[in-house]
Parts: sequence; structure tokens; C-alpha cells
Amino acid sequence: MGPRPGVSRRRFIISAALGATAVGIGAVAVGTGLGNNPPAGEGTGATPAPGTETPPADLTWISEARVAGFETFRDDPDVDARLDVLAAAHVSVVVMDCDLSFYLTDATFEADALYFDQVAKKCHERGMKILVYYPMLEALTENAPDAESTMGKDHPDWVQRGIDGKPNIFIGGEGRVFWVPEGTESAWLCPTTSYRDYFINRVKRLAQTSLDGLWGDVPLLSDIAGVWPCTNETCAAKFLAETGLAQPAGVDWNNPGFRRWVAWRHGVIHEFEQAVLAGARTVRPDFQLIVETVTMDYNACTVQGLDGASRDDGDVLRVWEVDCVSDETGMREAPADDWISMAIMMRHGRGCAGKNPSWVISYGKEADDAERVMAISIAGGLRPYETQIPVLNHTVGDAWRGKMYGWLKENNDIWAGQSANPVAVVFSSLSRDFVDQNAGIGLYTSTNLADNLWWATEPTDSAKALPYLGEYRGICKALIHAHAPYDVVTTPHLSAERLAPYPVVVAPRPAALSDAEIASLKSYVEAGGTLVITGGTDAGVFDQNGGLRAGPALLEAFGLGPGTNWQRTSHGPGAVVLVTEQVGQNYYQTTDAAITAELAGIMATSPRTVVTDAPPAVVIDLRQPAEPRIDVLFANINGLDTSGFKAESASFKVGIPCGGKTPQGVTVTQPGDLAPVEIPFTHEEDRAVFNVTVGAILLARIEVA
Repeated sequence: MGPRPGVSRRRFIISAALGATAVGIGAVAVGTGLGNNPPAGEGTGATPAPGTETPPADLTWISEARVAGFETFRDDPDVDARLDVLAAAHVSVVVMDCDLSFYLTDATFEADALYFDQVAKKCHERGMKILVYYPMLEALTENAPDAESTMGKDHPDWVQRGIDGKPNIFIGGEGRVFWVPEGTESAWLCPTTSYRDYFINRVKRLAQTSLDGLWGDVPLLSDIAGVWPCTNETCAAKFLAETGLAQPAGVDWNNPGFRRWVAWRHGVIHEFEQAVLAGARTVRPDFQLIVETVTMDYNACTVQGLDGASRDDGDVLRVWEVDCVSDETGMREAPADDWISMAIMMRHGRGCAGKNPSWVISYGKEADDAERVMAISIAGGLRPYETQIPVLNHTVGDAWRGKMYGWLKENNDIWAGQSANPVAVVFSSLSRDFVDQNAGIGLYTSTNLADNLWWATEPTDSAKALPYLGEYRGICKALIHAHAPYDVVTTPHLSAERLAPYPVVVAPRPAALSDAEIASLKSYVEAGGTLVITGGTDAGVFDQNGGLRAGPALLEAFGLGPGTNWQRTSHGPGAVVLVTEQVGQNYYQTTDAAITAELAGIMATSPRTVVTDAPPAVVIDLRQPAEPRIDVLFANINGLDTSGFKAESASFKVGIPCGGKTPQGVTVTQPGDLAPVEIPFTHEEDRAVFNVTVGAILLARIEVA
């Protein structure tokens, strides 16, 4: 198999390409490791004191990004010509891939920094921003068995250790890690050691160049060679100091100390990300950190710590790596539920990001499947980084990229609008951790033993088999099929104010909630909202640290006990609908039409309901720009299934709520159109009603007064 879910595909490609002339790998100067300690007296750089912060950086270039990869090394003779190709395809942000994956001497790193500065200036001359790719917690060393100096040999105290005490380090060329070349050491480093200072000091040097920011690759507590890292001395001391508890000696989900440790590990990664950005901004306040986050919503978050939904990111930005089902064929042979799962993960990424714009790696094999993937990324609220699977520095085609990015450039104001979706779905990282207990991966739903590069081989890894993830994704699937556009609100962003715009909020299997989160949900209902709680009677039985409460605190807050499914209880002007069964997981598994009918009945009380006869797998997103207009994005994945990739257009009638305003006109546009086209419409029951035919993605703009 290829890289496991949760392992960056960029490392897979760098490793597979070692020694290949085509990528100029001969220019890589792998360091001896001598002189690699941070300079004396230099630390991470403190966060500025209150009152001395610089104004927020302009994120327009982040928000309107059209991203592409660019591999280059210091002897590259074709930099200018290849950058011209990117600029001609309307790329606005370049991600430069180089040799920072390797354990470099200070001299080699300095030579690289000078080269990066030159390339950055060339990008700026062409109107493009540029980031440099840098693994945050992994270092590679070639010829490790014979090398006198490797990261693991020089700094064994920096290496992550698993719960079994073994170091998280391996030599490529054997077993499950064969995608790292034979003889190459991969060392995974711990962010609680002095490695943190070493890394941050190098990022500070990069911030002195003309680079616009850093693409920080997957800061994982990696389970490639380690088992539940990290338990080294510094982690043990930090956990004890912050919790008063000793580190667990083994995996035991019935042990509240183990649950506390699982929750704590998410914070370790979050703190490291924040420290890296704070350090860089002591050098340059406008420098950006964009963290590649591959773990999305599934169980890789639990075991590897990296979880974009576990904390408020502040100014740290994210690029999501939504893996495809196959590293060979991408999504071309994916079943319908895997396409839906991808669409759900795209929207999940936007919810995790909160106020921040974020990106996604948009993989494709050929132009037709690539366009469907990019369609659900855009409709999901994520700016695309287009590439051809499995490589991060390729493209499905320069002309096709230019078509898609040219269309996005012409319509870049879609990113400025606020969501106008009528439903919010609450996602709780700790509920996933404590309910699913890392029992399976949960990335997708299918297996395909004929494809050695399929994402999984065991049915037990299916997201449908997991009680929390299955419930969450099943509710999202049902909302997509019911054409009830929704946003994800993760628990770090949960507040009555955040939920207030939504007539309906759904909380799937919310087993773990803090007192403050429960209070926010109660305030939302008391202000007139409708809260739907699904997936059992354990809502709020865990607190935010994994402590077990005497009862389900969320249900108790509303005075609810066991009842019938879809039981509605009024609370002042608002209401709670309790569903004790795993209706979401059931829908994920069976597509039971009764469940979408129940959700549609709840939504019918809201004037913001979309009315349409569109096929179920047309994803709809509503956005409200500052000007008097409603933007509607339609992404079409209807008909995509395992019978071979057969992209079909979808024609349907749709009524979009206008919020009490009068529609004045409707225009539509999709990639390849020369200009938007005005179409006829009617005004019925406060909705603009019109007919559309959608290829992969279509933008409808409704002018209102």
C-alpha cells in the first residue's frame, strides 16, 4: 500500500523520487548534523505583550488563493519558465517544495534560505505569493545505517516515544514503511523537547526572506513506527505539571486518566503550532503559517493528536489534505458514499477554520474527476490547491487548471460572502475520541482489494462502522440529500452568538461537552432556536477532560429523559428534538428516506428552506455578500459510483429563499463560460425560483432589493 491515511503524500513522493534526475535531487545537500543546535540564548520568541500587537495582516491573498505546487532546488535552470506557466494558469500562490524534509547543516540551510529569497522575488514579480514547504515534526537522513550523524543519532532525546517506550524512528525499505527509500531514516520529533526551539529558530530565518509564509507539513504524533506517542521525559513532565497525573502506561478507555491524556495530546500540537507562528512574527508580523492537516474528522486525529477541530486556531491557518480513496485512481472508482464523505470532509474543514479562510489539496486523476473534486471543495468553502494524484507538484493539465482558476479569478468575490445556510451541525472532537475509541480509521466507507493503493483493506475501518463518526457523517449526508445547506460548528467555536443565525442546529452523538458548551446550546434554544440531538442518551456524559459525569448533562439541562424518537419539547420560544437512535449512522449505511423526511419536516418551519427537485447528490451552499445579492453554489456529484467514472450533468428547478427581499435578476456561470448568463425566474413564497443545468459546478447570483 501507499502512505497510510494521516501520512502526508508529499513525503511519499519525495521519497519515491529520490535519485531521479527529473526532480533535480542531485542538488540536495544532506547535512552532517554538525552545528544544528539552536544558537545560544535564542528561544521561541514570546507572544507580544497586550497592547503591542500589530494590526491583523491582510488575508485577501489567502482568501482568494488559487494554489499550485512548485518543486525546485538550487541548480534549477528552468525556474523562470516554469513560474511563467503557473502565472499564465492564473495561479496566485506558489508552494515551493525543496529539500527541507532533510536533516540539514546550518550552512546548507542558510544557502537554501538565500535561494528561497531569490525564488520568492521572482514570484512577486509575477504577482504571485509564495510559501515554502517544511515538515514540522519529521526529519529525513539518507544512508542512515552508515552515516555518523542523523537526527535520531544526534538528538535521541528529541525523538517521540510511543506508549510502549520505543522511539518513533524507522529506516525505510521494509514492511509498512516501504515508501521511505531504503536506508533513509525518518525521525519523528517531539514538540515538548528543545527541538521546538531548533525548529522555530529556523522558521525565524525563513521569515527574514521574501517568503510570504510557511507551509508546515503535518505536525503529527505519528503512529507510523510509534504506538500512541509521545511518552518521553518532557511529555511526561508536562502532563504531570498540567494535570497532576502520571502518563498512562497503556491504552485503557475506561481509565479517566487515559482519556485526559488523549484530550491533552491535541493541545500539545496546538501549542506547538501557535509557538511557531509567534516566533516567526517576532521577525515579521505579516508572515503566515499554514499547517497541512490530513487528519480531517476521522480517527487519525485521536491517535496522532493533530486535530483542526480541537482548538480555536487563532491566526494559524490550515490547508486540508482530503485524501482520495486510491493513490492510483483518485476518486474515479469511488462509490457514491465515498464521494459524499469527501464532500462532508471539505465542509468540515471550513467549519474547523472558524473565521479564517482555508485551503484544500484538490486531487484529480483526469480532468473530469478533478473537476468534481474541485467543485465540492469550492462549494464546501475551501480554496483549491490543484494537483494530479498522487503528486503534489503536478497538474491534471495546464489548460484545464487555467480554465478553473480563470473562472475562480473572475468570481473571487464568492469568498467574501458570509454563510447564509440555514442549518448548523455541531462537531465534537472529544465525542469522537471517547465514543469511537480509535476502533477503525474511518476515512472512507469502502474497500477494493483489487487496488493495492486503496485507502484501507479492512471493512472495520469503514466510517459507517464507527458510532460517533458514522452518526456525524450520516446526519451530514442526510442534510445534503435533503438539500438543507449546512455549516459545521466545532466545539471551540460553540457559542449562542455563533449559533444564532441558524434556525436549526443538529448535535450528532454529543457525548463529550464542557459546561460552557452545554450552556451555549441551552442559550441558543432559549433564544428561539431548534436543537436536534441524535444518537443515543449519553449527550454530555463526558466533560472536556474525559471525566465521567453522573448522567447525560446536556439532556439534564433540558429536563429530558428517555423518550420516543423525534420527540419535540418546547423550551420558551425554542425547542429540542431528541432522537435516541443512531439515525445518522443508519442513514449513512442505508439511505433511509424516512430520516430525510423527518429532517425536512423540522426544516419546513423555517422560511429559509431551499425547495428543489434536484438529484440527492447535488451539494448546495448559500452565501450572502456585502452587496444586495445572494450567491448560490451547486456542486454536482450525482451518479458517481463504482460502475466506472461517468460524470453527468444535472437539470432541476430550485427555489432559493430571499430573506424577505425581492429578487431583481438571476445570472449563472460555470467554468468555461465566456460570461455570466441571465436566466428567467419567478418570485414565489419569498423565493427566487429558476431552472439550471449543472455540469460540475455552477454559481447562481440573485440580485435582490
